[in-house]
Order: sequence, then C-alpha cells, then structure tokens
Amino acid sequence: MKKLIFSLAIIMAFPFANAQNTDRRARLEKHLYYLASDSLHGRMAGSEDGAKARAYILEQWNEIGMEPFYPEGFEMPFSRNGLDMANLVGVIPGNDPVLKAEYILLGAHFDHIGYKDGEICNGADDNASGSSALIEIARMLKENQSKLKRSVIIAAFDGEEQGLWGSEELARKMKDDDMISLVKCMMSIDMVGWYATNGKLELLGSGTFKDGKSILQENAGGLKLNIKKFETAALTATDTRSFAKKYQVPTLHVFTGLKSPYHKPADDAELIDYEGLDSITCFISRVAADMASDPDFGPSGEIAYIHSGRNKPFELAVSAGFTTTSISFPDAHLTTDGAFGLTAGLSAQYNSKSIWGYRVGAYYETSKSYFPEQTNLFSASRTYRQQAVEVPVTIIMQNSNPAIRIYWGMGGNARYTFDSSLGDLNYKTNELQWGIHFMFGMKFGHFFFEDYFMRQFNDLFDTGAGDPKARINLTTFKIGWVF
Repeated sequence: MKKLIFSLAIIMAFPFANAQNTDRRARLEKHLYYLASDSLHGRMAGSEDGAKARAYILEQWNEIGMEPFYPEGFEMPFSRNGLDMANLVGVIPGNDPVLKAEYILLGAHFDHIGYKDGEICNGADDNASGSSALIEIARMLKENQSKLKRSVIIAAFDGEEQGLWGSEELARKMKDDDMISLVKCMMSIDMVGWYATNGKLELLGSGTFKDGKSILQENAGGLKLNIKKFETAALTATDTRSFAKKYQVPTLHVFTGLKSPYHKPADDAELIDYEGLDSITCFISRVAADMASDPDFGPSGEIAYIHSGRNKPFELAVSAGFTTTSISFPDAHLTTDGAFGLTAGLSAQYNSKSIWGYRVGAYYETSKSYFPEQTNLFSASRTYRQQAVEVPVTIIMQNSNPAIRIYWGMGGNARYTFDSSLGDLNYKTNELQWGIHFMFGMKFGHFFFEDYFMRQFNDLFDTGAGDPKARINLTTFKIGWVF
C-alpha cells in the first residue's frame, strides 16, 4: 500500500506524462523523421552521418537545458577498430543532499548499420525510436527536476551495432572513476516504435531491483505490459549487458519486440506507431521519476543468469533429432551400415558453480540398421528395427558462459526395448540394453544442438539361445530448447 501511494504521488506530480500531448508527439515525429532520414544514410558508427545524428541530439539537449555529466562536456569520445565515435552523456541533478550522489541511468543508442545489399537501412525502430524517446524523456524530467531526489543520467550511445561499444565505454569509465556502484538502475530504451503491432511493451529485468514488477505496473498508464524478471536472449543483447554482466548493476530493457523490419531497408519512419511511442515515452519518464524519487528504491540482489557469468543451476530441456544405428559383430569383426531413425525426449541438468554439470534424460528412440545374411556376411537384405526408451546419465564438462556454452560429456545409459523386428529371423532381443556414451554440444541462449555416440556393452540378442553375438552403436544428432 505504501508503494502504491508513493507511485500515485509520482503520477500526480508528473501530470504531463499521463496523457497524450500533441506538441510532444509532434516533436517525437520530428526527431524520428530526421534521425531515420535517407540523408543520414543509416547512421553508421564512426561515419559523418553518425556524427550528424549525434549533433542533432546534442542540439536538442542544449535546448532542453541539460547539463553535461563530465566536466569535459557532453561528448565522450572513444575509438575502436579504427573508428572514432562518441557517446553523449548528460545529467539532471537530483535535489536530496545525500541521494543526489546516486544515479538512475537512461540510455539509447543512436547508431545503425548504414547500408545492406546496397540499400540504406534507416533504422527507424532500431533505434531512432529509442533516441527520439530519450530526448523527450530528458525534457520531461528536466522540467520537473525539483521533484527528483536522485540524479538522472541521460546517455546516447554510439557503436552499439558493432558490439555494444558505447555502453561498454561508459560502464568502464564509471568503474574506473569509482562511480559504477552509485548507479541504482540502468535502463536501455532500444526499439520502442512498434507497440500497436506487438500489442504490448516488453520489460525485461524487473527482478533486478526491489519491487520491480510493482513499480512498472503502477506506472503503466494504460499500456499493456509484458514484464519479465530477467533478460534471457543471448543473441538480442542491448546496452544493459556491460552494466549488468561486468558490474552487477540492476538493469531494465524496454522494447516493443522484433516485429519491425529489423536491420532491413524497410525500417522507415512512416511505419512507426507514434501514439504508442508517445505513451511509452511518458511511461519511462514516470518510472525513472519513481526510481529517482523513492528513498527506498534499490537493487534486489538478483541478476539475470545471462549476465551472472555462471550457468543456471537447474535446467529443463526438450530435444528431438535423428539417429543412425550400426550393429557390430565382434566375432566376425564386422560392422553393418545404419539407417535413419528418430529420437525425442526430456532432460534435466544440474550445473555446479564450477565447470561440471550432471544430466539425466529420458528419450523415445526408433532405430534401424542393415543386417547381413548368415550365408553371406556382405549381403544386407534384412533390416533390424527397434523402438526403445533410453535413460542416459551424463557427467558434463562445460565453460561458464550462459550466452554461448560449449560442453563435453560422458556417462552410462540404459535402454528398454519394447518392440523389435528382424524379418523372418527369430532372434530374441534383450529388452534391457546398457552401455556407455560420449557427447559434444553447443548452447546459444535457449537453443542447443549436440552429437551423441553410444556403444552397447551387453549383447543385443540372447546368445545363450544360440543367437549371434552383436552390439548396437548409435549416433544421435539433436537440437533442443532449454527453458
């Protein structure tokens, strides 16, 4: 109740941010049409056109009356891979004698990818939308500066498309200046122009700060929100990563999904949902004001596993793939050719804090392999088929990288065979088969693929009844998803 009352007080204190404003919406449209215009040729980092985008944002900040965060001025130059770039870093100082030394950091990158296949990629959604919103958020917070206790840093990042370079530079500098611990939340505003099509505003990271879900819900202002505790996608990283992964700063990624023509020439200004963009701009300003004005606001102590530098302790996965199976006859020194089968199932894995993981799975398998004639070992007129449920137990060695994981494993497995056939031969298949297996895999975010090789140790058939001594060798390729 106390938190709700506080949030209502913030909304009442910021009445400008509660409803549509035609002047603000017109400014958003003006900003976006310029930043995503053909004349800026896709705002490639390190280019003259990227510098023009930066100059436009700086001109708006000067008009607003923003103050530079660093004594040297708004521009924070840096170089990477032969490219000269610069962030813009401003601040709206808070008013509390103690809390003004703490910061809420709002950031958006203004660069884009330039050309693709000879066509300009204007990057209206990615990320002229976030840059335009950032300008108007700064304006609203500056106009209501007297109500802020903490200071608010406004950062326009360069070099994001090349590898989150701009945000990495600012995070590193703040760490070197012993200021990174003073950042109570870093918010990345990245691709916020397609609210109507997406149907909701995506908010990733509410679990990294106290009362995160409540703060966001109480400031929604009619927006439909999809709130997630943590960021999970390795391949769609945004400028939060350097702050969260390296320095455990609480972070929030704000975006409207990937339904726009992402990194394509069609990402143009006329496709932007300006009404939604205006509502999102107001929402972010309210959230930032809430964070900057609440003395009790702070980190939750939790961090996303993708930013934690360690693998998630418990993982549940589904996978499917195909098998190839051969049969070895040790006495004849012969191994047959195999054919394709299918596999699908579940696995559960525990990851220690070191490099070790421990997995148990349950999989349905179909397999078939060619079977030689007794009178001619080099003839394979029959096919051996079986259906089974396999339970492998695996010890895994892996790198501690939640984003891109490479792993190896070995262990034992038991297979219960419930159906088998071998044409007109009446060999009796052992229902319980056991052996050893080896595996190699790679995981990208939630997605993984792996190769798995199994060697049977006991006999495939009942040798006591005179059946031949034979064993299965099975190779499996799987793709899967970790929840």
